[in-house]
Formats: sequence, structure tokens, C-alpha cells
Amino acid sequence: MASLGQELKQEREKRGISLEEISRVTRISLRFLQAIENDNFEALPGGFFNKAFLRAYLNYLGLEEKAILARYQNLWQRSEIFSGRKGVEREGAVKFFPWVKIVSLIFFLAIALGFLFLLFQLRPKPEPTITRATIVEPAILPSEVVEKKEEKKAFPPDEINLKIDFIERTWIQVYVDGSLKLDGIKHPGDTFEATARQEMLIHLGNAGGLKYTLNGFRGKRFGRSGAVVKNIRITLENLKDFLEEESPPDSFHRNSESGQP
Repeated sequence: MASLGQELKQEREKRGISLEEISRVTRISLRFLQAIENDNFEALPGGFFNKAFLRAYLNYLGLEEKAILARYQNLWQRSEIFSGRKGVEREGAVKFFPWVKIVSLIFFLAIALGFLFLLFQLRPKPEPTITRATIVEPAILPSEVVEKKEEKKAFPPDEINLKIDFIERTWIQVYVDGSLKLDGIKHPGDTFEATARQEMLIHLGNAGGLKYTLNGFRGKRFGRSGAVVKNIRITLENLKDFLEEESPPDSFHRNSESGQP
């Protein structure tokens, strides 16, 4: 039976995420992440830092944290009692020189400030407000002139509107113009919508677990169910490559304005 650390490692590898990537984003030392996956509790700094590191690790993978934190708390306590670590720390505490205590305090304060800064950086940012312009009926013009104006505006579009309907349990990350807008596990029936001016970057842990539209047009499947697909980059220039064949580029603008799929 796999240990808890091994189970977390399997979940991470299933999503195609490296420890280096988690360390870079969460600012947690690589050796502490390795200690979590190796069940090496003595290598962790102890105290509330253990829970903080594990919580950041679980959030990045999109895993439920309550039950896992409870299991780790139990394992940490058993490890400390079995090794006699608590008793040794109490006996040796009086032998530390004052300057050692001062340096240790400064070190832990620096870690705490760094962790607070990390939480501030990772906090969810408000979704941009999408203002829909009022459609004004154009003046009556000769059909030839209207057709030329519509064809001129047809491609490329000036923004990317993504709508997702989740049909299976799916881990997903969505970056909109460089900002993280969605990160976590989605379930059947959940939806998501965002608009980008330049590009969207998508990472998926279940490529077949969703359906989506781009500017009102059905999008091609990203892959089969259960497949991990990363670095799906959608831009204004390549947007039509993600559309189904029955949505030709020359009708893109007219259909998007009329709201037809």
C-alpha cells in the first residue's frame, strides 16, 4: 500500500507537473517538497510551516486539502513522538546561546514574510467586467458595400471570448493575457467564461472532460478523456485553427454578431 507521500507524488505525475514547477511558483524549497513526497518529516522546518507548505502544494495540484492535512498532522505527531524529537528539543533548548536564538528567530520571520507575500501574489484576482456594446442598426446601404465591409472585419477578430462547459471531472488552469484566471478541479455542470485581448494559455488534466466555444463557435476537442495536455495557446492569429470545420473563417464575423453557433 502506497504511503501518503507516494500518493501525492502519483497525483502530481498524473497531471504532468514537476516539483521544479511547483517550487518556482510557490517559492517553496525543492528539498521541502521532496521531503513531503518521501514522508521525510524530520527534513521539514516544523510548526505551522509544515501545514503552510503542504497547503500550497495541494492547492497547486487542485487536491482536496482538509482530509490530507488531517492525515499529515497525525503522521507528523507520530513521527515526533517515535523519534523522541520533542524531548530532545526541550532538553537542548537551554543550551542554545542567545545569538543562536536570535538568528533562528530572524530566519523564521523571513520565511513567514515570504509566505505571506506568496499568498498575496496567489490570491484570486477579480474577473474583468465584460461590457457589451449596444447594437445600432446601420443605415441602408447597397448590398455589395455591406458585404465588403463585413468581409473586411471578418478576420482576425479583435478579442477572444472563451466559454467552457465541463462534462467530466477536470483539472484545469487558464491564463488570460498572462494572468491566472482559473486553477483547480471542475465538475460536470460547472461553467467558465473569459475574454482575452491577446492570448489564452490552457493546461488540462483531462482533455476530453469539457466542451467549449470561441467567439460563439464550437471548438475542436483538445484530446481524449483522461489525457494530460499542456501549453494550449490560443491567439488572435491562430484562433480559427481551434474551430470546427463547419465554421468557415469567411462567415466568422457575421455569425458572431448574430449569435449563431
